[in-house]
Amino acid sequence: MAQGNHTWQRGDITSDIYFDTLYPQGREPIPYLRLYLMIDGTPEAKPVKGLRVLVYGALAELVYGHVQKGSRIGVEGHIQLRYRPNTTTPVFEVVAEKVEFLRNIDYERGKRVVEELKQRSKSRITAGPEREVINRILQSAEFAWDNEAADGG
Repeated sequence: MAQGNHTWQRGDITSDIYFDTLYPQGREPIPYLRLYLMIDGTPEAKPVKGLRVLVYGALAELVYGHVQKGSRIGVEGHIQLRYRPNTTTPVFEVVAEKVEFLRNIDYERGKRVVEELKQRSKSRITAGPEREVINRILQSAEFAWDNEAADGG
């Protein structure tokens, strides 16, 4: 994560969720997720409509399996600025490094995604940051489900 460039936002997904796979030359395919959040305002700050959030790798797969339009999530990550082709207008977006599921989450579909990630972790991914991300996801996802069951949810 970039030093000094850290953000945490909580918001509701307000649009369709875009999931795809990137194919960088000479590298493994990378799952990719883009969504937009509506962030409520406070007396000190105006609301934000359409905060663009990007998620990559196993975390993208996990998020895509759990969320839907109307879900509330917390996103921790960093802000990036980039220019799209054929325009001079910059795009500011949050690149997620951690995502917290807060409300209106599809845990049943998410559990199926976690099972797929577990199988992939055992068979295909042998080392490196992707395996670490999957292990962290699996640990936190199971912990969240254990708490939900204890709360009667």
